[in-house]
Amino acid sequence: MKFGQFSKTNYSISLDMKSQLFIARSNDNPKFEASGITIQDALFALSKIDKNVKF
Repeated sequence: MKFGQFSKTNYSISLDMKSQLFIARSNDNPKFEASGITIQDALFALSKIDKNVKF
């Protein structure tokens, strides 16, 4: 899995080990949070909430 391409953007990605879901959070607005089975799913969901996140 490649995490490097996601490290220089306005969001952060983490993995919830208990639920096995990726969590994407906006760095500009931390209350915006989305989850998904893949990193791309989480980012797509976050982009619908936070228009600053480009997917």
